[in-house]
Amino acid sequence: MHRSVFIAFFIFICCAAGFRAEAKPVWVAHRGDNAEADENTIKAYQLAAGYGVNYIECDPRLSKDGVFISMHDPSVERTTSGTGKIAGMTLAQIKSLRTKNGEQVPTLEEIFNLAKAAGVGVYLDTKGKDIDYLKLLTDFVLKNGMEKKVIVGLWDLKQLEWLNENHPDMESCISWPWPSSSLAKLKKLGADWVGTTVSLATKKMIASAHQQGLKVITLQINDLKTISQKISFGIDAVQTDDPRLMKGK
Repeated sequence: MHRSVFIAFFIFICCAAGFRAEAKPVWVAHRGDNAEADENTIKAYQLAAGYGVNYIECDPRLSKDGVFISMHDPSVERTTSGTGKIAGMTLAQIKSLRTKNGEQVPTLEEIFNLAKAAGVGVYLDTKGKDIDYLKLLTDFVLKNGMEKKVIVGLWDLKQLEWLNENHPDMESCISWPWPSSSLAKLKKLGADWVGTTVSLATKKMIASAHQQGLKVITLQINDLKTISQKISFGIDAVQTDDPRLMKGK
């Protein structure tokens, strides 16, 4: 048998048998490297980028004067020296605060600038559930030239539909199995990714998502055994608090 014919035949047999080369997942630093630094700080993001992650994850919230900052909680008590709701504080007030180890709360613009310099993408875990918030956020993404470097994490079907209609080139991720358990419906509404809990990301679920043309990411995973298992299942992204785990992947 001619060598080229043999190779083609071998590839056909492998595909028919369901074999495929194991794809490498992308790595997402959840709130930066918050195993070594305070979460959602420039230091945490710098450390994560230094380990070679593909994306840094942040939590865009609007200050009282309309500036996007990154903080998971709606109030500042847990992570900073201050008290109060972010929505009721100006950027100047937020910038006057310090985290446990003396870091400032970063703006989204500062995070984008770091990402550009480091050559990493940004996963935006949206905190506003209405269209007005999403319009402001996507406008800011465009203003900073990051439309090809973000994944917009969503929790609302109307937002997903709006994003697909208005910014189809921005990658989107929607939570699963809520607000819809139908992977086909989520793909139809424009999702590129689905985000789920670690336990629900089974081999069967991941295969079903792939059949619909969807990629899968879970909540953060912080142990190598589980990471290895999910990679063997074909997961598309590993999100972790501790990007040092990349060394043992």
